[in-house]
Amino acid sequence: MLSRPLRWAIILIGAAIALNYIDRGAVSVAAPLIKDEFGLTNERYGVIVSSFYWTYVPALALAGWLADRMSVRLLMALGVATWALATIGMGFIGGMASGVTLLIILRLFMGLGEGVAFPCGSKLIARVPEGARGLANISLSGGLALGPLIGTLAGGWIMNIWGWEMMFIVFGLVTLVWLLPWWLARKGIEEGEGKHEVAPEPSAPMAAVMRQRSFWAITLLHLAGTFPLYFIVGWLPLWLVKARGYSIIDMSLLTSVFYVAQILGGTVSAWAIDRAIRAGGDGSAWRRGMLFAAVATCVVGLLLLPDIQGWPLLITVIALTGFGYGPMPNLLFVMGQTMAGPATAGRWVGVQTSLGNLSGIIGPVMTGIIVDAAGYRPAFIVTAAIVATGTLIFGLVVRRVEPVRW
Repeated sequence: MLSRPLRWAIILIGAAIALNYIDRGAVSVAAPLIKDEFGLTNERYGVIVSSFYWTYVPALALAGWLADRMSVRLLMALGVATWALATIGMGFIGGMASGVTLLIILRLFMGLGEGVAFPCGSKLIARVPEGARGLANISLSGGLALGPLIGTLAGGWIMNIWGWEMMFIVFGLVTLVWLLPWWLARKGIEEGEGKHEVAPEPSAPMAAVMRQRSFWAITLLHLAGTFPLYFIVGWLPLWLVKARGYSIIDMSLLTSVFYVAQILGGTVSAWAIDRAIRAGGDGSAWRRGMLFAAVATCVVGLLLLPDIQGWPLLITVIALTGFGYGPMPNLLFVMGQTMAGPATAGRWVGVQTSLGNLSGIIGPVMTGIIVDAAGYRPAFIVTAAIVATGTLIFGLVVRRVEPVRW
């Protein structure tokens, strides 16, 4: 269904998303050490995590607008270079009196660069046929899970040997290497941009997008649906070390269970939905049904986790939570791309992810305040309530996931 060059370009997008989450999540992997070195409260740590999203959120919207107007190849290259250099810079702030301030500044640059990845990826994938779009989006949602998995395991190992500063340097250098195959993948990227075919329709203006109830419903779902991921990325390692007393290595292994289960859940659900659509099934019904089942599973896991004791049961519930969350990122992108259509996917998904990632600004600080005031258990409960509420509202507003008639 896909040409070889376009398939390769989509794989590279997935690799960039993985690197995106390796680099942004490194501060969470190093959180137990950084908190102790700089004497941070939970609220102050939440501000550092949140600072990334101060630039990431507007950058997503800007990148979505640019992706409909300029070369995706160039836009991605500029963004990746920016966030890679910012990641490397974080490896040189240890021991500095102004280390916290520099960490926040570098995370601002990282957010600016990383904002290009999802809009550029969605611009390419929106042209994939309906019966293959779910698995194609695994390059986005799979990278979103694979990145934290690799970052947690590799980061824990690097920190255990060389310290947290070297982890940032290694991660940033690996990201820079990605630029070479991306710059060579010209044919597949331009094919995805539609330079060898006529677009089926002109792109809709942003004002028309923002008049759609379905746009606001999925944007709210994106806000609620990313909240659990940022909670896990930002706070699960810290909870395991500070509240449960696990070592850095044990924390890395336990946290990785979530991401492995997330990848499995996302891949299995995408395969099942694509297979059903190719067999003549109703894509809208399948996607809505999978969304509700997945969120219910994730919510149960989040509510159980704070009270679980012992390795076997803890691993089981972490895996259950990750498997339930797995379909969410994929569905967010597939449903946004489907409703927008190929010509408008860049700006729709760009603004959808921009507003949806406000949870990255609000969530870490809010969680820090809750943890300081009442401990971790209420933070798990609030996270479960947010994703459940957003999903319920989406289900009531969007009864059919289908293209908007512009």
